[in-house]
Formats: sequence, C-alpha cells, structure tokens
Amino acid sequence: MKDPKAMKIIVADDNRHSLMYHGLLLKKLGHTIVPARSGLEVLKLLKVVEPDIVMLDIGMETIDGLTVLKHIMEDSQTSSIPVIMASGESSNETISQCMKLGCVDYLIKPVTVERLHAALEKCVISVTPAKRRHARVPFNKKVVVTYQGRSYHLPVETLSEGGVFIRRKDPFPKGSIIEIMLPLDDETAVRLQGEVVHVENLFENPFPPGMGITFKGMTDEDIKRLRSFIELIATGDILDELKES
Repeated sequence: MKDPKAMKIIVADDNRHSLMYHGLLLKKLGHTIVPARSGLEVLKLLKVVEPDIVMLDIGMETIDGLTVLKHIMEDSQTSSIPVIMASGESSNETISQCMKLGCVDYLIKPVTVERLHAALEKCVISVTPAKRRHARVPFNKKVVVTYQGRSYHLPVETLSEGGVFIRRKDPFPKGSIIEIMLPLDDETAVRLQGEVVHVENLFENPFPPGMGITFKGMTDEDIKRLRSFIELIATGDILDELKES
C-alpha cells in the first residue's frame, strides 16, 4: 500500500482560485500536485504523469469531469487509479451518478482539510496494484529538443512509451509541438515528435521546473524500439538493486 503522505495527484479545475486552493491544501498534506485546467488536459496528462490519484471538478468546459471519470474507469490501464470528484453541485442525483461511475468519494465545495484528508484515506484503502498505461523509468541523460527552429540540450527525468518529463528553467508553453532526438545507445537514436501537456511551475515546490511531453505520431517501429529500450533500463535497475542487496 502506498504511503498516504506521498501521493502524486492530478488536480483538475477550470477555476483558477479553486485549483490553487485545492493544490495548497494537498501540498500542506504532503502531496505532489499536478494541476490541470481542463478535462482534455487531464486525459493528456494521464499518458505521462501516471498519478496515484485524480481529483476532478465536474463543470469544466469542452470535456467535463463526468466524461473524464467515465474515460478513466472504462480504460483498463487507468481504471485502478482512484478518482475524487469535487464540485459545488450537491444534488443527490449528481453524487449518485459519480459514485456509480466509480469515483472513490465526492466532495462538495468549499472543501475542508478534514474532508479532503478523509477522501484521500479512502483512496489509499481502495488502491490495488495499478496496471500502468506505460512503464516509466528514470533516464538521467540529456536529449536534443528542437522547438521553433532552435535546438536545446535538456535533461530528462523520466521516460515511458507514452512520453517524457524534461527539466527546463523556462518550460515551453503547454500545447507546444517539439521534436526530440532520443539516444537509445551510444550509436543510435530515435527522432520523436511530442506535445507539451504539462508545465511544472504553477505551484511552488522543491522540484526544478519542467514539462511533461506526450509523444505523437509514433510508428510501430518507434514504439517497438522504445519499448525494448525501456525494458532494458528497467532490467538494469533491478540487477543493480540485487547487487546492492
């Protein structure tokens, strides 16, 4: 069971004040926050962030929270992620609909620290070993990133089949399309296109700023090579741990 004091939580709300308020509450409880301003952004973030919990507002534009909740619960690769709904809507019909769709708890705004903490404890109890959308591994190397005709050598924190998290003091704006030259070994590299779906600089935290990038337009060969490379890294990490034990 995961430590309830060390969760990575996607918090989605199109109201900036609510987003910051919920984010600050969660940070005070010891969690890492990944903010999102829309349901569409949540769906993109699921590919690269791999959250422990998702907290959704209902009344978001374009794709509302109910639609996102349904998508998470119907996808076998995300259905084990606990979801908390948070809304000013207090009708029994809406609450019942969310619970039937699979959310762990429903919080009525304004959310109190005590109520939020109780919801998080429910999430921890409900967690089963999650089937991740993509295996994620640490990747402590620099990659060549091309954005608007300029190239940058930037450090990577984590890598998965679906995307990558890259550190940069001034992240590129969300929605930016970039090109990444990813070294698979000393002699070969794969060129991938990506979209910036998350920028880590909304909330103050101890981590350097950076950006979550989801890969786009990958060929079957790209996917195969990247999967093999990630499996090789993961295997190497396990062997290193065995040697140290």
